[in-house]
Amino acid sequence: MHGHFLRPGGSGQGPSLNGSFPVPAYCSTTPIPCALSRYRTTDGTCNNLDYPLRWGVSKTPFRRVLPADYGDGISSPRQGVDGAALPSARDVSVTVHRPSYAHDSAFTVMLAVWGQFVDHDITATALSKGQNGTALSCCDPNQIPHPECFPVRLDEEDPFYQDYNITCMEFVRSAPAPTCHFGPREQLNQATAFIDASTVYGFAEARSASLRSFVGGQLRMLKIGATQLLPPSTDPNDSCNTAEMNAKGRYCFESGDDRANENLHLTTMHLIWARQHNRVAAALRKYNPMWDDDTVYQEARKILGAQMQHITYTEFLPSILGWDVMWALNMTVEEEGYSNVYDPTVDPSIANHFASAVFRFAHTLLPGLIHNTDKSTGTIQYTHLHQMLFNPYTLYTKKGPINAVTSAMATLVHTVDPHVTTELSNHLFEKPVMANTSDAENKKPGPCGLDLVSLNIQRGRDHGLPPYPQWREHCGLSRPKNFTDLQAIFDESSLSRICKIYNSVDDIDLYTGALAEDPKGRLLGPTLTCLIADQFYRLKVGDRFWYESSDATIAFTLEQLTEIRKTTLAGVICANEDLLDQAQPRVMEAVSATNPLVDCKELPQPNLRAWAKPKPSKTSKS
Repeated sequence: MHGHFLRPGGSGQGPSLNGSFPVPAYCSTTPIPCALSRYRTTDGTCNNLDYPLRWGVSKTPFRRVLPADYGDGISSPRQGVDGAALPSARDVSVTVHRPSYAHDSAFTVMLAVWGQFVDHDITATALSKGQNGTALSCCDPNQIPHPECFPVRLDEEDPFYQDYNITCMEFVRSAPAPTCHFGPREQLNQATAFIDASTVYGFAEARSASLRSFVGGQLRMLKIGATQLLPPSTDPNDSCNTAEMNAKGRYCFESGDDRANENLHLTTMHLIWARQHNRVAAALRKYNPMWDDDTVYQEARKILGAQMQHITYTEFLPSILGWDVMWALNMTVEEEGYSNVYDPTVDPSIANHFASAVFRFAHTLLPGLIHNTDKSTGTIQYTHLHQMLFNPYTLYTKKGPINAVTSAMATLVHTVDPHVTTELSNHLFEKPVMANTSDAENKKPGPCGLDLVSLNIQRGRDHGLPPYPQWREHCGLSRPKNFTDLQAIFDESSLSRICKIYNSVDDIDLYTGALAEDPKGRLLGPTLTCLIADQFYRLKVGDRFWYESSDATIAFTLEQLTEIRKTTLAGVICANEDLLDQAQPRVMEAVSATNPLVDCKELPQPNLRAWAKPKPSKTSKS
């Protein structure tokens, strides 16, 4: 069915198997000099001194845990074990991932927001492009499909798309990564693997420089009266800007990551942390007036990276993994003193399955409606989730940022299971669709979005992820050999739907299978817990710049470390949104008797006076 779409090679992107591309720098085994700096490099180089150009570095291949599973052993997406085509990703979505409305009363949408913010800090998959970097179109019947096209087939009787006579969903394969030897297709992670606040600063020097003011260590901001917003993106082709809003002088925003405008909550998180940088930089400048612009900038960047690590390992991961898993894997942080956990033999690079399937679990958390209560009137306002995508313009209003923040802190998430709201499975990035000129009489224009679930499943197949049972076996769990074995693993309704759509248990996609597991009282099932815990263990133990390190070259003082440990996400939000006067101390958790709303002034804040000292020594900066 797909063969004419999937000719491997010849895309003009990434490597071919004829050796015509130069060997990438990260393949070199020749040692390179790494200056021992107090600060991380922007692109992650020289974090691991034994593998300075490879481990965790921007623009290197994702790490493979299990051998790639391609149909031809090299590049084409896998087939079913019987040799037939796998069910369409959309058919799997419609059959298994239908919407549900089961809320998880313990957690708020802020859990998903932080998950996405961290995800974008550590993963950024490059897509294949056409000539001169143009975007590929894969569903035009008047064009021969590009070899890098892998569109999602839609049934003519699709419960949603049939109303628009649409039978093809756009999907472009991830760009193949240049590899160091002949072998299966690999994909490229453009981001640094480390939790280093690259969402704020970027993972390339040019981007980092473009965001700086080069005055007082500050980042550039758009100032509207007393309000500071992210700098505007004036690129009309950035997938976000609209002529209508640009004509009113309102633009989408620039930040350290190209996806900052993807949804309103995410854009607001970028804004909060850009403000946090400038607030920290101003305090550092106050206590150290002798410091130059670059020292202030680098030290503030170092502090923000530490705060992001601290929040992730004290608030986010305990929520999704559980404290028992955190303790068992030595993933907890110290209450005082240093933690010398760094192991240079641990590769922190992001695993392919983590980026292309496993960490996408948070999509199931999102409800279709986001609610916010207007304190002045007591009225509750509801917003459809899809209306918040690539639509950051409300941040230009006085209450825009606080409304975004409080709605994420107040709206409960859905449970982690196969069910995904139609806001994401039918209306993702929805824009008016024009009638197809090849069949204009039979097609009607109208609003029609993409299906995020289909895209997730298709991406896993694009990346050559082995089927679900192999991942259970990898995690030391029982490997199901038939559908009967799944009765003890999946909930009953998920199992019946999966049996309808897949011919074999060994055809089940990792994304679908992992979400269908019965979590047995936890947030995540055992396979998701295993694979996510392993990655974040590596991001702690495999990071030479882990914030609790005692390495004299890079360490915070014990006094500074004590202050960093006062960081909470609630505290960061309160400190950077003047209109917010209350928050629950653990904003990823719902308000409760043990997590009540408190005045922002009651939340602990790091005292940056601990940095009042002579200029930190360093031999290089980048």
